[in-house]
Amino acid sequence: MRSSCIGLGISSTVRHHARRLCDLQREEHSIEVELQQLLGDSKFAAYRETFKMFGFGVRLEGIILSQIYPISAYFGADGKPEVRIRKGRKSGKPTNRYLSLRRFQKSLGLAPSLEASGDKSKIKIVGGSDLCRIAFWQWVFTRIEVKRCRLDNEIGAALGSQLDAEKAARRPVRLVRSRICAKAAKLLFRELVKVLE
Repeated sequence: MRSSCIGLGISSTVRHHARRLCDLQREEHSIEVELQQLLGDSKFAAYRETFKMFGFGVRLEGIILSQIYPISAYFGADGKPEVRIRKGRKSGKPTNRYLSLRRFQKSLGLAPSLEASGDKSKIKIVGGSDLCRIAFWQWVFTRIEVKRCRLDNEIGAALGSQLDAEKAARRPVRLVRSRICAKAAKLLFRELVKVLE
């Protein structure tokens, strides 16, 4: 005959942890409802339309907006994205420096910076929002890297093809994902400028 009791049963500690998990889930849900209400404000409508093109969820929309709103803060005195022409370090030819875009990427935690010491040089991401950077990485994992979930638009095609090509070339996966995040930030800036300029 089989025993009706398997293991030690449900102890008071297990019940306590279960209650805690349920409380956290309820709190998480109420925060998400409040976030939905805040994002429903008309001043975010154009931003959210652009976010739809990228397939961002409500949480990611909230995280990004907390870092980039208003987009006009990244523009120059003339109310347009700031671009300066400077002499290239290596070529000596005039090159464009997209200052507004760099500030935008930096605030999202997605602006790579070059560190050089003697013969060694490496690209490292420094500054900006760690939370935003992590959220973008998760978005790349779920919406770009998985082919069946990939965005069915120009943005998904551009990011997906670059990701596939770089992985096929056997580049380090972390580097590939980092590049895709940075490119996604550039595309996001471009689309927001189109809508909000």
